[in-house]
Amino acid sequence: MVLRKSIVTFLCIICILFASCIEVVKEISNWTQSEDINNIEGNTHYLGDDGIKLFLPSSFKQYTSVEYISLIDSLITDNKELEIERARFRNIREMEGNHYIFFDHSISATYTINVLPHTPISRQDAKYLLGIIRQNQEELSNKTDLGYTKITAKHNDNGRTQVFKAIFKIENQKLNQQAFQHAYFISSKQKTVLINLMAPFEVNFDPFLEKMKL
Repeated sequence: MVLRKSIVTFLCIICILFASCIEVVKEISNWTQSEDINNIEGNTHYLGDDGIKLFLPSSFKQYTSVEYISLIDSLITDNKELEIERARFRNIREMEGNHYIFFDHSISATYTINVLPHTPISRQDAKYLLGIIRQNQEELSNKTDLGYTKITAKHNDNGRTQVFKAIFKIENQKLNQQAFQHAYFISSKQKTVLINLMAPFEVNFDPFLEKMKL
């Protein structure tokens, strides 16, 4: 239960870095437009401490925690927005297990992955998490100018792997800005990972997950 509370907190603290720093994305990076992952230029990242292989577009570069804090300090000028992102990042660092950070400067997207103690997630668990997430989003909406729209929420279990996927659109209607949060909870082979992708638009990231080796 403690672990799942931590996961809920992680999913509910929404980064608004991208909505605050980017007014309009003039050119979309090629990897977000391609439907064939075999034609996408990418790199394999080996998370040696956890025995996991990631495949990400080549525009993503890995950052240490110190480097990422310096990055957000340089990109966010609003104190309130900076504190929200710092709070989200503190939660990432405080979760049990290792965490890894990647950033794509071409579209200002952040990819984080937390490797957690093995925690299978049932369909009922997924419904519970989604309900708590929506409740927290409503509370955040009352405190900020941000609105949240669920794009999709799915749970799959093939007997070997459980996946909970949720995508949310985050809007600041006053400033006419938006961002998208793509969250994945994956449990397989006695490993559990929590992936969060923040980008200024919705992307199909599933093909990259299919190339991930737990």
